Amino acid sequence: MRKCFFRSLIIILCVLFACSACQSPTNTKETSPTTKVALEIVYKKNQICYAITSSGSDMALYSFNAAAQPIFDQDGKSSTATDLQPGMLVSLEYDGYILETYPAQFSGVSSIRVTGVHANSVEFLGSLVSGMFPSATPEEVERWEITFSGDDFLSAKEKRALEYKMQEEWIGANVFVDPEETRTKKTGHITIDAKKGENDTVQLTIRVDSVVQDPTERKMTVSIQDGKWTMGH
Repeated sequence: MRKCFFRSLIIILCVLFACSACQSPTNTKETSPTTKVALEIVYKKNQICYAITSSGSDMALYSFNAAAQPIFDQDGKSSTATDLQPGMLVSLEYDGYILETYPAQFSGVSSIRVTGVHANSVEFLGSLVSGMFPSATPEEVERWEITFSGDDFLSAKEKRALEYKMQEEWIGANVFVDPEETRTKKTGHITIDAKKGENDTVQLTIRVDSVVQDPTERKMTVSIQDGKWTMGH
């Protein structure tokens, strides 16, 4: 009787195992969640884009690699990383993770869509300052401080982007924009004064003062034409 019971139990277990083996395998891999963020590209180096959030109080500077990514222009047509330019507003889709680097880096970028164009103040002002930047070695000028006065020309987050851009372009120079603490020894000072005028014009005065040359100053009137900052006449 006991043998019959165990024989029946073994048969039942075999049948159940065979039935479970015949079932279709279940795909246990979950679909990766995606997150969208609205950004403004403020600086670009090769295929790496540096961006700030286009709205809100987020002060972080972000980066993403645009190479080999699905990119679409404002009309929804396929585009390339080469077409992405500073000043463009983009909607970036990624896997929801941000790497704790500086700048912070978006992980798992899956698409980039251009949503508009903004007058890029960071790129424009950076080119003006670079044109006045004196040739100096770190031994002569250990630190450069860029400070602002007058009306706002850059937002706080744009100033952080300008600081990074200058650090990248002025190799070997320590550049600080609106530093919390100022120094005088072996420090070069760049001051930018902005005064808003009529018809959306801005009077800019840029002064460079360092120990390696006499102070230089440049005044100019700038305005936005066709979505870009341009020099006035």
